[in-house]
Amino acid sequence: MRFTESEIQWATRLRGAGLTWEPQPGHYVFDIDGVIKAGSPFQAGVHLIASANAMEQTVGGPEALRERFVWLPTWEDARAWLADRGVDGARVLAAVARAAGNGTSDREALYALMLEVLEGQEEERS
Repeated sequence: MRFTESEIQWATRLRGAGLTWEPQPGHYVFDIDGVIKAGSPFQAGVHLIASANAMEQTVGGPEALRERFVWLPTWEDARAWLADRGVDGARVLAAVARAAGNGTSDREALYALMLEVLEGQEEERS
């Protein structure tokens, strides 16, 4: 699995916009502070959570994991997150088609759509 710098930046924006997540095995994360000293088989700073408990113990608990790492949703993670919030498939496909037309990745399109949803939720609360 490889994430582009742009995808990592989008994921960081999602985090800043209030994206919450519950660390699970199979989640990819970006190590903001370089907490994990071991090299990554993916790319610098990107790690796969094999065991949430083991990762939490390594970094100082579940809250530290959420604070010091950025969740990098896979395509499947992003689609599931959007579906859970009622975003229909047509809207998702339209976003992906736009991305194909402007040279961005499917994940970037899904992250942008996730950001739209998060910002819409924030506006509803205001």
